[in-house]
Amino acid sequence: NASNNGMNCLNGSYPLTLLTNMDYIFYRLYRMYEKHGDPPYLSAVIHLCYSLGISLIIAFFAIKEWYDMQHKYAWFLEGLYSLCFLLVPLCLLIIYCCVRYRKKKILELKKKYQGCTRNKLISNWMIFCIPIYIAIIGILIFRKLFIA
Repeated sequence: NASNNGMNCLNGSYPLTLLTNMDYIFYRLYRMYEKHGDPPYLSAVIHLCYSLGISLIIAFFAIKEWYDMQHKYAWFLEGLYSLCFLLVPLCLLIIYCCVRYRKKKILELKKKYQGCTRNKLISNWMIFCIPIYIAIIGILIFRKLFIA
């Protein structure tokens, strides 16, 4: 059954959607932190929030720079609104994780992805480094778009 499951996580029975990828990343983070003796649920959620936070900070500066280049005022990027730009999506992610990833769902994910071929193809360090990938790609895009 494990070899059959290993094939199922890559073929058409599980389409590669954002939700499926999020489930897989959460599963891998959960298992990684569980093996290291850290609180797996909390650590996985914090890691996802850290990744989203980096993306939001890069998006914030990119949007702000674009508005400055257009000589327009971005009221939603000033003062308390700028803090909301970061905190609201992070709070929504935390709420989403609390609603979606309950014990039953985590057990389903373990059953679904245990023995999956992707587990052999994608090392733990690759999953752990997602925030670094996001930062590097974001900085490269920012430099390409806004720095001549």
